[in-house]
Amino acid sequence: MIRTFIWALGALLAGASGSYGTTLESELAGLILDHPQIRAASKTLEAERQGIAIANAGYLPTISSTSESGHEVVDSPGTRDQGDGQGGKPSSRTTYSQNLTVTQNLFNGYQTTALARTARLNKEIARIEVENTRQSTTFSGITTYINVLRQKRLIELARENEATIQRQLNLEDERVQRGSGVAVDVLQAKSRLQIAKERRVTFEGAMIDAISRYSGLYDHPPDVEAMLDPVPPVDLIPSTLDHAIEIGLNENPSLESAGTTVEVARERQKSIRGQLFPSLDLEGQANYEKHANTVTGTRRDYAVTLRASWDLFSGLSTPASLTQAKFQYRATQDEQDRIRRGVIEQTKLSWQALLTAKARLDLLENAVNIASEVFASRKKLREAGKENVINVLDAENEVNSAQINFTSASYDERVAVYQLLLAIGRLTPAYLRLTPP
Repeated sequence: MIRTFIWALGALLAGASGSYGTTLESELAGLILDHPQIRAASKTLEAERQGIAIANAGYLPTISSTSESGHEVVDSPGTRDQGDGQGGKPSSRTTYSQNLTVTQNLFNGYQTTALARTARLNKEIARIEVENTRQSTTFSGITTYINVLRQKRLIELARENEATIQRQLNLEDERVQRGSGVAVDVLQAKSRLQIAKERRVTFEGAMIDAISRYSGLYDHPPDVEAMLDPVPPVDLIPSTLDHAIEIGLNENPSLESAGTTVEVARERQKSIRGQLFPSLDLEGQANYEKHANTVTGTRRDYAVTLRASWDLFSGLSTPASLTQAKFQYRATQDEQDRIRRGVIEQTKLSWQALLTAKARLDLLENAVNIASEVFASRKKLREAGKENVINVLDAENEVNSAQINFTSASYDERVAVYQLLLAIGRLTPAYLRLTPP
């Protein structure tokens, strides 16, 4: 009954939250746009996107130009004997030369292809990392938001318990003043009051910590009074554990990133293997020289050359690099298998955490009802003079403890829903229906 009322109230408040409260959804929408970790991951993605352009440059020709100009003096028998109008003096002229070279690689053992594909895969890894960072940050935002609400509610319960004990203390003190009470009952009530105050102070300290974490994550303090209990998207929970595991293996970004990393390692093998092949380049050159190299006048020459180069021996570094790449490839496969096991494990743990939270909530709801009935009965007996104050206070403390446990369990259940969505890779803005601010 209590649980149904809480969920219904939360849904009602969430529906009216557009005008009257700070909802979890609105806070998360701003968080995923402005959190530094997400911004950093997005910029890394853009950097990897430029890496594709860098790798694709290997398909295009390179063009280089060289120009030289200076004064040249050459003193040799040949230059002195030249009939250049200088009377047998050494050659002394201002020279100028320019060279234009265009080179197009035709074949390099498919290294360019491997590098281009590696760049695309690295961009994909960066994209997945953005998604992974966004989901983990979203979960941090959810737990931080819920923890503030949890501590707020626990403080309210602690204050209610403290006020009730204070009233009971006043009643016992009045009885003593009238001569119908026992002084030791007053002392026992004071003892229980101190315990209640200690509990309240503990919750208030936890609340301050929760607000500090909230401010650090969202970059602004929470508007505690305007915050509303979130209603988890239980419709996104898979019907069975096996289905949840299947979704996790297909959609968890960590596993997707591991699979892409395996492909990067495979491409590295191809790139290194390409070093075993010759490189074939087509090169065109145009040269212009004036008074260069002791030659009077202008010289122009053009050439188109097909150049092949092949490293026949490199100190066995290429075979060693290829062997190294093979082991690295196998290592990424093993890492992928480890992450796959981790996804399955995390999904199972999250699934069981949700089942446990639901079961605890049902039991604690009954515990609150039973403790309330016991307290009401003992209170009536006390009013009739048939019960001592310590039993009444203990009964009330049991009610308060049951309410605290029930409140914590209700928020644990909410967190468990989001934890499962994180494990299967569905804690995304699309699934959570987050609207950008």
